[in-house]
Amino acid sequence: MTIIIFHRYILKRNLKIKKIMRNLYLLISILLLSSVPVQAQLIDVVTGISNPARLFLNGNDLYYSTTSEIFKVDITQSSPTPILVVDGLNGAVGMAIGGNTLYFTEFNLGRISKINITDPTPTVETVIAGLNTPANLFLSGNTMYFSDNNSDIVAKFDVTDPNPIPIIVATSTFNFNPSGLALQGNILYMGQGQANRVSKVDVTSGVTQPTDVVVGVNRPLGIRVIGNNLIIAEYIGNKVSIKDLTDGSNTAVDLVTGVNGPLDIEVAGSTIFILEKGTNKISKVENILGLDQVSLKTIITLYPNPALSVIQISNLETTLTYSIYNLVGAKIMDGTMQPNESINVETLATGVYIFKTQDGKTMKFVKN
Repeated sequence: MTIIIFHRYILKRNLKIKKIMRNLYLLISILLLSSVPVQAQLIDVVTGISNPARLFLNGNDLYYSTTSEIFKVDITQSSPTPILVVDGLNGAVGMAIGGNTLYFTEFNLGRISKINITDPTPTVETVIAGLNTPANLFLSGNTMYFSDNNSDIVAKFDVTDPNPIPIIVATSTFNFNPSGLALQGNILYMGQGQANRVSKVDVTSGVTQPTDVVVGVNRPLGIRVIGNNLIIAEYIGNKVSIKDLTDGSNTAVDLVTGVNGPLDIEVAGSTIFILEKGTNKISKVENILGLDQVSLKTIITLYPNPALSVIQISNLETTLTYSIYNLVGAKIMDGTMQPNESINVETLATGVYIFKTQDGKTMKFVKN
């Protein structure tokens, strides 16, 4: 009888030790994950691009230019196949679409050209020639804005005019070198790659001297304005940063790190597409929430995805109330978390789940 009791005691003690070791391992994992800066998961979309230049999103079609060609891919496909749109170009860089017309710059020829994207064998037509080094484009209605790096200007013209004459809307003698363009209302934002800043002008004011919006960024080339947020591809900085246009500061914060020579970006919902020159590819980061919101604090990402034992939320600044659902809508777990904390999902069955915040934002994650 004594032997049986002792045997039971040993079994219980071993179970307790195993439980303690398991909890200790989990605690160490959480602490390690909490102490390391979160790096967003980059997913390859298109690889092996020769001399990538710029991106342009039109619906589900993501266009990308190279030195002599323009391709497109369907972003709804998990492994999209690039489709050639037009070739035989000379220094293709910026792109813009109005209706069925794709406009693009030919940097080396000093002109902006166009094709009809519904034509299976499109003919390239010149829209405006005699420019110096036209780079990036932004189309607003019938008004086309373009940056000219070597002329240190941003100008505009009417695309319906058969003999368009450029009108300068921004210029500066101080290392202007404009690159990426983004327009919000009357405010035109311009990346200044050599000056390491993003500036702006009011295109209705007649004042052509830019004023600073963001300083201290590292070779900003591609920019986009989403809601009140300015998204910036920092080519030398190897990252994508973000600036809340309502916060009154002139600094940006990191949004996506670990990229290699980002030339340009595009945004589709909560997904950012990044053109990486250093690796000749287009990558994407999914589940970046709040890009269309006013506050930068709402921009959060779930990491790692897929997950094994824990998930973490980056850019979290306050207490977050959350729920986790399976794909049939049943709530599996809920709770609250603080910044730098992790959520234990080790007991979840393998599968796909929906992570939902208290304000209704959702993102999918995979439990392996």
